Amino acid sequence: MSDKKENIHFTVIIPTKDRAQYLEQTLKTCTNQDYKNLEIIVSDDGSIDNSREIVEEAARKDSRVRLISPGCGVGMLDNFEYALNHVKPGFVIALGGDDGLMPNSLTRMRDIILETSTELLTWPTSTYFYPKTKMENGQLILHLRKGKFTSGIKVINSKDFLERQSKNLFYISDIESPMIYVKSVVSTDLIQKVKNRSSDGRFYSCSTPDGYSGIVLAGEVDQYIFSGEPLSIHGVSPTSQGLGYLTKSEEAKKHSEDFFKKTTHKPMHSELGSQPYSPLISLMTADFLLTARDLPGWQGKFSPIDYKKLLSIAIKEIEDGLFPEDRVLRELNILFKIAEHHNLKDFFLNKIKKAKKNGRRPLEGNAISPRLLYLDAIEYKVYNIFEASYVANYIHQIIPKLSIKVFIKMLINSFKYRFLSFKKGDRLSNHFSNKN
Repeated sequence: MSDKKENIHFTVIIPTKDRAQYLEQTLKTCTNQDYKNLEIIVSDDGSIDNSREIVEEAARKDSRVRLISPGCGVGMLDNFEYALNHVKPGFVIALGGDDGLMPNSLTRMRDIILETSTELLTWPTSTYFYPKTKMENGQLILHLRKGKFTSGIKVINSKDFLERQSKNLFYISDIESPMIYVKSVVSTDLIQKVKNRSSDGRFYSCSTPDGYSGIVLAGEVDQYIFSGEPLSIHGVSPTSQGLGYLTKSEEAKKHSEDFFKKTTHKPMHSELGSQPYSPLISLMTADFLLTARDLPGWQGKFSPIDYKKLLSIAIKEIEDGLFPEDRVLRELNILFKIAEHHNLKDFFLNKIKKAKKNGRRPLEGNAISPRLLYLDAIEYKVYNIFEASYVANYIHQIIPKLSIKVFIKMLINSFKYRFLSFKKGDRLSNHFSNKN
C-alpha cells in the first residue's frame, strides 16, 4: 500500500451518554476495522452507567480508541461540537452510541476518496432496531432502489440536493443527504469552512446535529459523491432521542424534556417564529435550510420555502406519526405560532379541522417495498449492531450478484456435474495389480 493511501487519517467521533449496553457493540464495529490510520474518539457527557469503563477497556485493547469528556450534562449539541473540536486533520464521521460501521468500510471510504478526489462522500445507511425498541423482535432495514439493492458510485449536484430539500422538506428520507451523522464522511477542511462562517466559530448552529450538517456541507461544494454501497449502519435503541419522543413511558418523556431544556438557547429560525425546537422532520428541514442560508458567504442555493406547504407536510406528519397526545398538543401549538407569523392562521385552522390521526402501527416482521427490505431481527438471530453490520454487509455483497443469469449458470454447472457422475471411465481393475 502506498504512503499516499496510508496518510489519509480518519476519525470516528462518538458523542454519547448512558448507553453502555449498546456502546460496547458500537465500539466493536469500529475497532474491528482493519484500517490503521484511525482514531475513535468517544466523548462522554457525564454518564452514570459504566460507559466510561467500557471505553477504557476498549482503549486498553486498541490504541486507536480515546476517551474525552466535555464535563457533565452539557447536552447532545455541545457534546457533538466538543468531540468535533478534538479531530485531527483528515476525514471525520460521527456515530451515536448505538450506531456502527460496516465491515472494512473505512478502507472502502479511502478508496472512493482517492478515486474521486472528493471532500464529501455519502451513502444510504442500513438501519437496525434493537429488539423491544419499536417492535418486539427488532428489525433490520436495507435500502432498495426500484426493488434492487443500491450500488455504484455517482456524482450528486449540490444545487439539486438543496432544491429537493426546500421542495420536499423531509431531509431524513433523502438517501443522498451528506450529513456526517452516521451516513457521510467529510474532510476537516470543509468542517473548518463552515466554522469560519459562524459568528461563534461553531460547526453546529441548529438544535440537532444530524440533518443540519448535510445541508450546510452540501452548500460548501458544487458536487459530492454518493456510494450506493452502505458503509455504516444506523442503530435505534431504547436510548435513542428521536424514539423517546414517540414513547409514552415517563422515563422517555423525562429524556425528551431534558433535551428540550438543553436546546432552549437554540430556538428555530426567525422565519419559523423563533419557536422552540420541534422533532417534526419538516420543521427541522426548514430550520436547517434557513440557518445555513444566513451564514456569511455560504454558497448554497434553494427556492424560498412555501409556508403553506410546510404547514401541510407538518400536519401530515402528526397525522401519520405515533406521538402521544400531550406531544401532539405541543407540536400543534408550535405550528399555530408559525402560521400566525406568516398570516396563515385561517389556513392552519382549516387544515387541522380536516386532519385525523390514523391508526398506523410500527411495521413488524419481514416485509418489502420498492424502497426498503425489512427483516425480522430475532428470526435471523441478529441481536446487536455488530451482528447487524455483518448481516447487512453480507446481503449487500452477495444477493445482488445472484441474478437470473447467475442462477442459470449455477443450474447448468450442477447438471454438468450430475451428468459427469454417470459417465464411466476405466475399470478399477486396470489400476490394480495383484501380485499375491
